[in-house]
Amino acid sequence: MDEQQIKKLRRDLTFTRIMCLITSVLTILLLVGGGYLLNQVRGIMGQVQPVLDQAAAVDIENVNATLRQVKVSLENVDLEQVAEMMEQAVETLNEVDIEALNDAISGLDTEELSRTLANLNDAVESLKRVEESLDKIFGKRKSA
Repeated sequence: MDEQQIKKLRRDLTFTRIMCLITSVLTILLLVGGGYLLNQVRGIMGQVQPVLDQAAAVDIENVNATLRQVKVSLENVDLEQVAEMMEQAVETLNEVDIEALNDAISGLDTEELSRTLANLNDAVESLKRVEESLDKIFGKRKSA
């Protein structure tokens, strides 16, 4: 081999070594970047896992059935009738004499009213107990 071929081979060898060095550095950088991304993905998965568990716990069939019922209910609503009812309610509210209502309420003795309601409640409870006792005596059972 002559001197020129050896110089050419040395240049080629130097070029090949530089390319190998650059390729090695790029490979190491890619591996480090992949490790960093893997670490980030693990962190995100740790945060997302509770949400995924809750989503998995949802009873999709029950939700679908409920949505179907809502859809059927909405299809059966007579909007004209609802509008008429709302108009009647507004008319009724417009007819209420607020001043007279306020005057009637202001004259009430709230303590006396509270005592009366408490007495009425006690009387109702006593009647319920008497009814239950009579039902036991005569063998009647309440229908569920």
